[in-house]
Amino acid sequence: MGKIARVLRIGEKIGFGFGLVGAIFLVVIWQYHNTLQQSLGDYRSLQNIHVAKKVDMLKIESSMREARRAEKDFLLQRTEDFARDADTHLHDALLITAELGRIDPESAPVAEQITGLIEVYREKFQATVDAWEKKGLDHNSGLQGAFREAAHELEAMAGNFDVDSLYLQLLQIRRGEKDLGLRREQQYRAHVLSLLLEFENKTAASKLDASVKTLLLQEIETYRHSFENYASSALSNADIQGGKGPFRQTAHRIEALLNNHRIPDMANNILQLRRREKDYLLRGDKIYVDMALKELNLIHNLVEPAAISSTQKSHLLSLLENYRRDFLALVDQNNLIISMTGEMNRAVTEIADLVESNVKLANQVAQQMVTEIEASSADKERLMLWLVALATLLGVLFAVSITLRIVRPLRSMAGILDRLAYEEPSERLPFYTDGRDEVNLMAGSVNTMADNKARLINWWKSTMREAAACENLEMTLNKTRDDPARAEAETEFRQALSARHELLLQQFQKLHDLNGNIIKHAESLRREVHVGQTQSSINTISYSARSLQSILELIGFQEHAKKPAA
Repeated sequence: MGKIARVLRIGEKIGFGFGLVGAIFLVVIWQYHNTLQQSLGDYRSLQNIHVAKKVDMLKIESSMREARRAEKDFLLQRTEDFARDADTHLHDALLITAELGRIDPESAPVAEQITGLIEVYREKFQATVDAWEKKGLDHNSGLQGAFREAAHELEAMAGNFDVDSLYLQLLQIRRGEKDLGLRREQQYRAHVLSLLLEFENKTAASKLDASVKTLLLQEIETYRHSFENYASSALSNADIQGGKGPFRQTAHRIEALLNNHRIPDMANNILQLRRREKDYLLRGDKIYVDMALKELNLIHNLVEPAAISSTQKSHLLSLLENYRRDFLALVDQNNLIISMTGEMNRAVTEIADLVESNVKLANQVAQQMVTEIEASSADKERLMLWLVALATLLGVLFAVSITLRIVRPLRSMAGILDRLAYEEPSERLPFYTDGRDEVNLMAGSVNTMADNKARLINWWKSTMREAAACENLEMTLNKTRDDPARAEAETEFRQALSARHELLLQQFQKLHDLNGNIIKHAESLRREVHVGQTQSSINTISYSARSLQSILELIGFQEHAKKPAA
């Protein structure tokens, strides 16, 4: 650290210190940014994965709910628009499921399972729609319309064979006819004529074919005339021949006509059949299917032995068979619809269970991640506080260290200068020839100043000693050689010359060092290309040259001073 500090200038030290402190705080800022990015990444992962999964699940549930609503509307109103709406919502659910599968690898199997269930629901719903179209979206279409038309035709034909009331009326007329023959009272004649008029009105109001109705009315009129003749004979107590006569043959012909167009209770049975049919369509209970088939068999058993024409019988049986076929086909379609509805319900239930379980799982994972993120953020916050405290401490330490490395040499230099002003200090400031620090250069200058002062004082002391030795030697030259004072003076003079010689050797050594320094920096000057280093080398050469000049002037002055003494 000290070697690095010597190489740097004061400005560079200060800049390095601020840069180092700035770098420490940049590290802190980078750590803060990294911590923030990690927290944002965690929340982004939470948002883009678990929250997105939950949202897609809820969207799938919403689309399926709308599809179910459209399904219920279709089943209630049987309008194809609702079927198209349901298919649209199912398509939306499939698109959302595809998005769910792309969120993360864990969602792919769930999305695939939901897609399969939606496809099952879609297939079964389409089969249900097809079954309803075949069954009939209203009472006039499909199988409903087919057996309804057959039932209406049966009802219409039943009117042609609904002569039970006429037959009963005929029986009452024949009974009155017998009563008249037995009792021969006027009231029975009036009663028969009244019943005959009522029979005529019922015939006119019946649903029989016009030809049959006309023939019956003609026979009724014939019966009336022949019965009048019979009644006159009976009331006059004439021979009525056992109640036989033309009216009797007419009554037989009327009875034969009624028998040829009579199927007992057919209209009532057809009404019962339609009742069971409506019960089944309304309630969907299969017990009414059995009841309807029982009524159908009963009607068939009534038609089969009936005395109606073979053409009418064949047509009636064909209508009954068509009704049976279409009604059973409708029952089959209802069974298919019930089966498809059950499978749709199972698919929707499984989808709902999957959605619910995955939403719960997403909520649990999201809550766990939030807890982990909060705990991690708290740990990172504490770490950041420690990092800030450590960065502040390091910044203060570096600032104090750099400041001390500038202030301490200056304080030492100030002490040396103070002592240099009043005394001759022997110690020197640390100086490094390869240092670029301004304080180091100042230390070199102070050391040179102290050396120059010491050199001057040493020259002065040496000169004074030499002068004193010369003066002492001159005073003892008149004495004999054996005189101790003379010998002591000569010895002292030789010692002074030796000390002077030693001092000269030191100065010449100094000159040698300075010249070596000049040569070194001159060579460095030739190789250096940086402006700052070049200026430093030039200054060193200048200072060394001036020191050399001072020594040379001192030596020259000394040699000049010695000439007069010689």
